[in-house]
Amino acid sequence: MYKKIGLILGIIAVNNIITVTPGLPMPVYYALFGLVFVITIVREQPRFDGILSFFILAIIFSLIGNTIPSYFKAEERFISFLLIFCLLSPWFFSNALSEVRTYVFKYTNLLLIIVVILSFIGNVSGGFPGIGRSDMYQGLTSHSMLLGPIAGVVMLMALWKGSQQNIKRKVFLICVAIVIICLYTLLLTGSRSSLIGGVVSSFVLLVLVFRRNLSKLIKIGIFLVLLLVSTAPFWGAYTANIDKKNEYAQEEGDNFASRSELWGYRYEEFEQSPVIGIGFASSNKGSINFENGQIEPGTSWGVLFAQLGILGAIPIIFLFLVYFKKLYNQNDASNKSKLLFAMLFFFTIHLIVEGYILASGNFMFFYIWLLLGVVKNRIEEKEVIIY
Repeated sequence: MYKKIGLILGIIAVNNIITVTPGLPMPVYYALFGLVFVITIVREQPRFDGILSFFILAIIFSLIGNTIPSYFKAEERFISFLLIFCLLSPWFFSNALSEVRTYVFKYTNLLLIIVVILSFIGNVSGGFPGIGRSDMYQGLTSHSMLLGPIAGVVMLMALWKGSQQNIKRKVFLICVAIVIICLYTLLLTGSRSSLIGGVVSSFVLLVLVFRRNLSKLIKIGIFLVLLLVSTAPFWGAYTANIDKKNEYAQEEGDNFASRSELWGYRYEEFEQSPVIGIGFASSNKGSINFENGQIEPGTSWGVLFAQLGILGAIPIIFLFLVYFKKLYNQNDASNKSKLLFAMLFFFTIHLIVEGYILASGNFMFFYIWLLLGVVKNRIEEKEVIIY
């Protein structure tokens, strides 16, 4: 049963970011996650995580301790947040919830690999170029800034598979091809944070996998450097979108001109209420849609401090640090803990410039909390299926 539930939820989540298929209405989307959570806790009483319980209390304090304008619909957004958070995050844990998260993770990853490959084929063949707003490459997804992190995650999975011992040559070559496709995608999407996060976390993954085999790590490093140098002219033709953003940043005198202002807004909001924040799902700086309450957060870490204050941000930072430590200390023949470490490292970087950690309608919200739930599975020595 849990396999079918995982497949259904994975399809629903990924389908909602695809432009060529009709998406599920968001109320139905939230309701399905809530229904599955109720089914799992009825079948088996779960334990709960103290750190995330404190995090939820911080959200509640931010709601009752602030007068939040009605157009933000903070209470409604909190309910939708909980419907997905309860099922995917490590807040509640049981064997049933562990199985659901395992299969949601597996099928979601499989679908993301397919999305990246089909987007690439459509682009290079001209059948479906996938060029969206501002002439940025978005493939089959609804936005280039969505395809970017997806490509980063898929690249890590391919690199992990390709680094396995005794891997068949055909499988290794497929992994290499997927890594190249992901690099192509990262360059065309123009997502500097995804490109930086993907490259750095890939390096972290290789170091973790081969840390006890220094000679092999050095050989891989030399091979990659030579490969990048020899193929630089080829990649140079696909850096136009990155160059465009860098040129704008130089004109503004700031390497991250598109984000600096938003970071400044979040800091100013944090200064207004450093303990409990200005309120969940709210803002009083920058772009605000006064009809539906949508804002442009610009950074997840900044949002945590701005909206929830120290009480809400510190538990999440602590959770990440605990998970990094436990994953680092775990050893397994397939190196799944090392892959999860690298994926979490990728999101730690990406969360600096994208503000989705509290945005329940965002696919990346779905994925980061699912990843944390799966990390909990691994720490509890439950089965983890990558794809």
